[in-house]
Amino acid sequence: MPTVIALDVSLSMSRFAVTHNFNQNNEPISKRQLAIAAINQFLDHISAHCKLEFLALLTFSSECRMITESFTRNVDTIRDLLENLEENDNTNYEAILSGIVSAVLKQWSNTLPVEILLITDGSPGYGPGCLRDAIENAKPFPFPTKMNILSLSDPDEKNYTENIKMLHQLIEMSSGEGAVYLPENHLTSKGLSSAVARLCAKDFTPYKGLLRCGKLSSKITLCPPPQPYMSRSEEKRYDISEIIEIIGFIDLNDLASPSAHSRHLLLPLKATEAQLSSNGEPTNIEEEGDGSVPNFCVLLHGSLKVENFCAICEVGPEWFGFIYSWADNKKKSNLMLSILPPGADVVPWLGNMRQLGPKTEELRKTLGNTAALCSFPVKPTEKRSYVSNPTVWLNGDEGLYSDIQKLLRHAKKIPEKNTSVL
Repeated sequence: MPTVIALDVSLSMSRFAVTHNFNQNNEPISKRQLAIAAINQFLDHISAHCKLEFLALLTFSSECRMITESFTRNVDTIRDLLENLEENDNTNYEAILSGIVSAVLKQWSNTLPVEILLITDGSPGYGPGCLRDAIENAKPFPFPTKMNILSLSDPDEKNYTENIKMLHQLIEMSSGEGAVYLPENHLTSKGLSSAVARLCAKDFTPYKGLLRCGKLSSKITLCPPPQPYMSRSEEKRYDISEIIEIIGFIDLNDLASPSAHSRHLLLPLKATEAQLSSNGEPTNIEEEGDGSVPNFCVLLHGSLKVENFCAICEVGPEWFGFIYSWADNKKKSNLMLSILPPGADVVPWLGNMRQLGPKTEELRKTLGNTAALCSFPVKPTEKRSYVSNPTVWLNGDEGLYSDIQKLLRHAKKIPEKNTSVL
């Protein structure tokens, strides 16, 4: 999951906190120095717990600048860039919102969830693009996103309560999800560090669970961490279980390509994994399985890849997914988990997941040993004049239906409508 770090570099960030902080030389520390220290703490957490996370660093004042060339996993590069940032003039929140959209869509699709960490001193700014204007003109991001704001403000500052309220409104209008994180009591290095720890513990904690198949099991992690599923029709929240139970195997051709709620890279946990303790500080605990002992994930990956099968698993009560081997090139393949929408009857050609069973014995009883075993989805008897990819079943989508109808209407008017069709 890509993460955007947006840092306010306006002149107001050069001010010292009301409650002065001092470095080792007994010199006061500015808000900008505190912000850089907070980003470095965040990067430390990412490098330890979320090594596959893609990061981008943006700065904003009256205009937005992308400091990193693109999204990167190289945390050290971002640390080096933080030391050479320039100060600018006033704060423009509209500039950073549009800059985030441009940076994300330049490299990612509009369906990929994005995390945003915006660090500012909480000053609403003035003139065009100020916080009040940004709230009035804000539009939802064109991609799923969660925006968290780390405000380096102090309760003793003027209009503190009103400014924090407007930051909450900005999140509600542009993202819909997220929170404003504040230092405890006053703006101090310790209070800010605690706020970053709370942010990391809530939104950047890796998933750790157990993959089990009969008596075989392995401790695993999923990247990106799976998010809860919110059912609008039932007004119900579904959470991923810590135990993922494999309940059967099926040919990939039979499963075809059902629509998935999310897809995740499935990795075995290393022998030693750093975890967050209750106070937000990392502690080392021993986990089972490393490169020197057999691991069930390795066995499962090799078996699924060779047999061209996938494993159907239960990720929660009445919630299913499937595990399969996926390769982005010819040399390397990975074990992937696709999570289906909640429910036992979400793949039309398979029917109820609870009623699936071995088909070989049943067909042999009814059709005999010489009968050909059918597969899913059921293929029509007539031969088509075209070759298609695996069938994908869709629920009623009026937008897709109207697009196809428009294409068919234009196809009948070729060559006049060549431009529209192509």
